[in-house]
Amino acid sequence: MHFLTQNIGYIALMIISAGMMVWPDIDRFINGGSVIGTLEATLLMNQKRALVLDVRALEDFQKSHIPSARHIPEAEIKTRITELNKFKERPIVLVGTRPTTAMRALKAAGFTEIAQLRGGMPAWLEAGLPVQKLTS
Repeated sequence: MHFLTQNIGYIALMIISAGMMVWPDIDRFINGGSVIGTLEATLLMNQKRALVLDVRALEDFQKSHIPSARHIPEAEIKTRITELNKFKERPIVLVGTRPTTAMRALKAAGFTEIAQLRGGMPAWLEAGLPVQKLTS
């Protein structure tokens, strides 16, 4: 007991660290869907005609995005989800920082095959994959 009271700060830090390590798995379990890398994303795009849905801010989308990606900011996904109804039978690859709102909205609307791109656009760029930029 003496050990616990003298080292409560270290024990708390250990518990918080452990919680942070397992949080992504808990979050994925709660929200459904999967997290895939760039290789899996390109395979889904090429073999199953996956829809790439970029839910980042417009400014980020304009700087660079995956070619043929659709853009709906995550804040607007619930009001604009009907735009995606024709893609219900296709896999969807979400591009964003942590698109949990978009994942939940798509699941609630009946989309079944949803995956989040691990690392988002930075991972896509790091892999040297093609990007498109909007010019103004």
